Amino acid sequence: MKPYLIERRCPAQETMCTLIAACPAGAVAYIKDEQAPLGGRIAFDYEKCDGCGKCLSACCGQAVELR
Repeated sequence: MKPYLIERRCPAQETMCTLIAACPAGAVAYIKDEQAPLGGRIAFDYEKCDGCGKCLSACCGQAVELR
C-alpha cells in the first residue's frame, strides 16, 4: 500500500509540512504549483516510498491515508 494525499485536508505549506521531515525514504516533497490554491502542493515519489506509513501519524492535517 502507498500513501494518498487528501488534498482538501492539506494546507500545503512548505514550512508547515511535517511529512517532508518525517519520511525516512525522502519520498515527500513540496512542489511549487501556480495552479494550486496556495501556490504549491505536497507530492509523494512512489519510486522512493517503501510504504512504512510514518506519514500517517506525521501529517498535521490528517490528510494522508494508505491505499
